[in-house]
Amino acid sequence: MRLKAVILAAGKGTRFKSEKPKVLHKILGKPMIFYVKSAVEWVNPEEIIFIVGHKKDEVIKEINCDSCKFVEQKHQLGTGHAVIQAIKYFKDFDGYILIINGDTPLIKGETLKEAINYLQALINYEGRNIKDKNYQNKEIAGLILTATVENPYGYGRIVKEKAGVVEKIVEEKDASFTEKQIKEVNSGIYIVYAPYLKEALEKLNNNNAQKEYYLTDIVKILKEEDKKFYTFNVGDPTQILGVNDRWQLSQAENILKNQFIYFWALNGTTFHNPETIYIEFDATFGKDIEIFQGCSIKGNTEIDDGTIIYENCVIKNCKIGKNVKIYPNTVIEDSIIEDNAEIGPFARIRNNTVIGKNVSIGNFVEIKNSTVGENTTAKHLTYLGDAEIGKNVNIGAGTITCNYDGVKKHKTVIKDNAFIGSDTMLVAPIIIGENAYTGSGSVITKDVPDNALAVERTPLKIIENYSKRKKNKDEQSC
Repeated sequence: MRLKAVILAAGKGTRFKSEKPKVLHKILGKPMIFYVKSAVEWVNPEEIIFIVGHKKDEVIKEINCDSCKFVEQKHQLGTGHAVIQAIKYFKDFDGYILIINGDTPLIKGETLKEAINYLQALINYEGRNIKDKNYQNKEIAGLILTATVENPYGYGRIVKEKAGVVEKIVEEKDASFTEKQIKEVNSGIYIVYAPYLKEALEKLNNNNAQKEYYLTDIVKILKEEDKKFYTFNVGDPTQILGVNDRWQLSQAENILKNQFIYFWALNGTTFHNPETIYIEFDATFGKDIEIFQGCSIKGNTEIDDGTIIYENCVIKNCKIGKNVKIYPNTVIEDSIIEDNAEIGPFARIRNNTVIGKNVSIGNFVEIKNSTVGENTTAKHLTYLGDAEIGKNVNIGAGTITCNYDGVKKHKTVIKDNAFIGSDTMLVAPIIIGENAYTGSGSVITKDVPDNALAVERTPLKIIENYSKRKKNKDEQSC
């Protein structure tokens, strides 16, 4: 079956109360339109046509599809009016048009594929072929994707004839008492034979209270010409959930997140208290992984086998190696953590940092734009910025790389097997040699050679009987 797709993405989304176009609001790190486009691409249409309008340049940039076509709907005059804008792309097309709203992010590509196969089966069953000379008089007009819901309030109802052919779609405000009892509802997704669609669109009018051109009217128009619509029930009603405000956005995100967690749980990851865990679309997980409550796994993050991430951690755009332990309340961004490392609790790793194998980074340690070699430890209260740190280095508590002179950042190099004493200030640019030591409390401003000890301290001064003299002085001043 030949197929083109039209995705409606022109809406402003007034109920979002936002300057951002509705379809660009994000779900699990991706704009809503991404999920619709991905589902449509699953069925491999010959062409994808986006109807854009409000802040169209932003929408086109985010969609980022050179092979797609973009048509502007300058005035928001209804769904039918939106599709009319795309007529030029299918006016001579002898195939079917998939029409879908850009605010239905939960629809699955597999579902669209099943619907297309079902439509093809209907065509075959009736013994018709689109090449038949009598096709225009006898062929099925198309398919409406529907769902059965317990509470159909607010949805358009699908009214059918006895043979299962759709008689009409009735909106909530226009439905009779009997029609309101119908639980099969319209998804807003259609697959329509292009010549019939063009014919019906040309007959649309806006004779209604809203003065809009409704796409649903094509069913009635084509039925009057003995062109038949059938339905395909998607099964899971959440797939047709439209997102019209921020609460519905939250609902859609929660549904999709649970689907992702379920998928990864079946593939080897344990999620403790999963309703409290947030994972985004691009995150991937290996086997024998444990994620504890309150964690957020964001962006393009890859977590390898055997890793444990404890409570309330945030990990974004990172590659986490095998058998890593990340302790509670740790934040890691844009970094690589290699195998068997231990990070946290309360650590922060960021800006293209690479933590080597078997490294131990402890509580209240921040590392920025640095590399840390294998078996190195920085256990407590440390800042390492713009640093290159070798293997088997000990970083004492309170160590700071003083990397910024008020104008630009400078690099600190600490070579293999160095020992940095507690409360050391390393004033960059500086190099600490192999097997070198720095004394606790030192401010190091010059390079330290291999095997050397650098100590910089003010001599200790002890004042005898200070407290007694101070007390007497205080009493005299009263």
